[in-house]
Amino acid sequence: MENGDIRQFGDSTEQGAEPRGRQRCVPCSSGPTRRCRKRPRQAPSCTGPTGPTGSTGPTGAPGPTGPTGSTGPTGSTGPTGAPGPTGPTGSTGPNGAPGPTGSTGPTGAPGPTGPTGSTGPTGPTGAPGPTGPTGSTGPTGSTGPAGTAPAAEYLSAYSVPASPGSPGTPLVFDLNGEAAGTAVSHAERSGSFLLNEPGVYAVSFHGTISPASGDTLPLNLMFTLEQDGNPVSGAAAQEVLQTQNQYSSLSFSTVVSVTDPPSTLTVSGQGGNFFYSDVGMNVYKIG
Repeated sequence: MENGDIRQFGDSTEQGAEPRGRQRCVPCSSGPTRRCRKRPRQAPSCTGPTGPTGSTGPTGAPGPTGPTGSTGPTGSTGPTGAPGPTGPTGSTGPNGAPGPTGSTGPTGAPGPTGPTGSTGPTGPTGAPGPTGPTGSTGPTGSTGPAGTAPAAEYLSAYSVPASPGSPGTPLVFDLNGEAAGTAVSHAERSGSFLLNEPGVYAVSFHGTISPASGDTLPLNLMFTLEQDGNPVSGAAAQEVLQTQNQYSSLSFSTVVSVTDPPSTLTVSGQGGNFFYSDVGMNVYKIG
């Protein structure tokens, strides 16, 4: 026990202690001596001189592990160690993207000429070129042998006395005149001419017309050639009759072709009633 502590004992006495019931007051080194009562209150604590160090007690049980401290600063890099042994070769990695094309190198020297290849297929025919200038006229050739003219084929028909006519009704030809071959045919006292063969035909018509009784004047009449019921372009004649006793002549001629025989030709008038006379129709096969 330290100096200045108050020790109280029972019936036993320890060295430096008073018998039971007595109390010893130890003077404090830092203050005046206090008188002690038989049962004084707790005296104020006084610190005496330090006693000798006692022997080390047994090591206590380890305490709980404290929290991990913060990471210290990185130390300086140590010296490089000796190279280790070379490891095994790894597998080939994927190809990298192609690099940019390098600049063209200089042209090399020409190589030896190779053997001639086989002829390729003929290419398509090119577009025709522009027409060249006309050449000079060549010499006249010798006269060829005389040809044989094809047999003429034709027919003519006519009607002399005056006959009444009405719009859209074919004119009637009473009689046939000259005829040759079978390419053209006509029945007398009819208005139809038959073209019986394929080919080209020349047609001519003429006649005289006058107003019918009771017509309103002036009377505008149009006469047309028809082929299979259709007007033939360019084969028409028009006449305007001003008086009741007027007689007028009219005519036309044209060329028609036939591809699917037989083909029928007729002549008819339009515009009103009329009289016709001295009419004639000639048809020639010309090709």
